[in-house]
Amino acid sequence: MIKIPSGVEGLDKLLSGGFPRGRSYLVAGEPGTGKTILTLQFLLAGIQQGERALFVTIDEKPEHIIMDMEALGWNVRPHLESGTFQILDVTSYFSPSPTDPVMPNEKVIDDIINFIKKSGATRIGIDPVSPLVFAERKAPEVTGYIRKLISSLEDLNLCTTLLTSYVPVGSDKVSQHGIEEFAASGIILLRFANVHNKNIRTIWVRKMRGTRIDLSEYSFEILPERGIVLRQPI
Repeated sequence: MIKIPSGVEGLDKLLSGGFPRGRSYLVAGEPGTGKTILTLQFLLAGIQQGERALFVTIDEKPEHIIMDMEALGWNVRPHLESGTFQILDVTSYFSPSPTDPVMPNEKVIDDIINFIKKSGATRIGIDPVSPLVFAERKAPEVTGYIRKLISSLEDLNLCTTLLTSYVPVGSDKVSQHGIEEFAASGIILLRFANVHNKNIRTIWVRKMRGTRIDLSEYSFEILPERGIVLRQPI
């Protein structure tokens, strides 16, 4: 089994060497826990090793993502200019037009997969995955759709994907729909915790197929240039 580094300081140790390549993993957490940062950090780690990366944005405009990365001290513009890092903005899919009031879910999947193939990217980030499930879908349709999305991504073989998912504030859920975690090959859960009357961010590798993991929950910081850095178990 080939493993690839996560790019997150301290995380590869929890994963016994990194993510098994060619699979899809869920990064879940409440707003503000660091899901997008972890995903972008994973993509940049691949670029630094000669890979190509693609970030599929659904909630934010590409220019905002670039500004946020630069605010962290990540100089991403040379990678954008060279094409080793691309941002795919699919927000237009969720703004129905008079001529196309409903966008079929299957077309969204097909378009994303086709773009990935053309880009040559081997590291993919989809942030977040939940809006890709249209509101009118019933539970069985949601299950089938999410499974098709993840299956289509993993059929690309060499592509490793991180998909982010909201967790409602104060909820014990692992994902927004309660289905994503069963289809993904692994789950990384980011949370807020109160330790000694101090609020901290924590990371917990809850599931990871094909590799041994450390099930301890660790505190982490978000630092300039370094991004997410794991600290001690809580």
